[in-house]
Amino acid sequence: MMRAFFSVILLGVLAACGDPTFVVPGSPDPVVRAFLYAGQPVNDVRLTWTVPINTSDTANVQVAPPINDATVVLVRNGVRYPLVKSAGDSGYYQYNGTGLIVREGDVFTLEGSVKGRALSARTVVPGRPTGARMVSSTLTIPTLTFGGPGGPRPDFSAAQTLVRWTKSPGSLYFVTLENVELSPVGVDIAFPGGIRGRRRVIFAPTAADSLPVNALGLPYYGRYQVYVWRVNEEYAQLYATLQQDSRDLNEPFTNITGGLGVFTAFAADTTSVTVIKK
Repeated sequence: MMRAFFSVILLGVLAACGDPTFVVPGSPDPVVRAFLYAGQPVNDVRLTWTVPINTSDTANVQVAPPINDATVVLVRNGVRYPLVKSAGDSGYYQYNGTGLIVREGDVFTLEGSVKGRALSARTVVPGRPTGARMVSSTLTIPTLTFGGPGGPRPDFSAAQTLVRWTKSPGSLYFVTLENVELSPVGVDIAFPGGIRGRRRVIFAPTAADSLPVNALGLPYYGRYQVYVWRVNEEYAQLYATLQQDSRDLNEPFTNITGGLGVFTAFAADTTSVTVIKK
């Protein structure tokens, strides 16, 4: 494994599960970002090449080129599950069969081949957290009325709540909210943090046992499925290296043999919350 220092760029909002692209000087190396989710389809496996970065001009960092011609296989208990390239020029790979269900406690090996380079990694699917619940199962956004100076101000207290779960020592968690309405109606208050057009909202990883949720930062009215994910050790180590002080930089964590990046897994407990308009 190359010892030269490399930087990590987070693309998009990952608050939670990030999209790290490793950039190093010299010849490009394959980067793996492979996430497995217990009970969910396997479709979040991505391969890219590293790109050189001019540390004096980070605004002009190149986009990491996707790898679309790799061979990628997941192995569990000796059974091999080949992945196929997802649609488009994205570098994503997915499993299209019916025989693979990711379960808590499963041990997976990822095997890949890129331009004659062998890649491998191992991960264990963690146990899901327990006790996921909303302090309030309904969030209410008040109708805004303008009565002029000195008039009544809208009460936003009912638009806020907490999602809680049972914390385990040393564990890291992240929360996602996904709107499950067939035809969701957009929240008509354009407050900062609202993400229009996306059904899923992702929050930053935390070691706490709760997270505040504000309806004004959600894109739609209606019911949301709330997932509290336990983060596996590999991702916890990656996230820890992303938070380091710029005065004392260390190489970001990688568990990929033959390349860079992270292969890891998550498991979730679920609850729900509904956003309504008063």
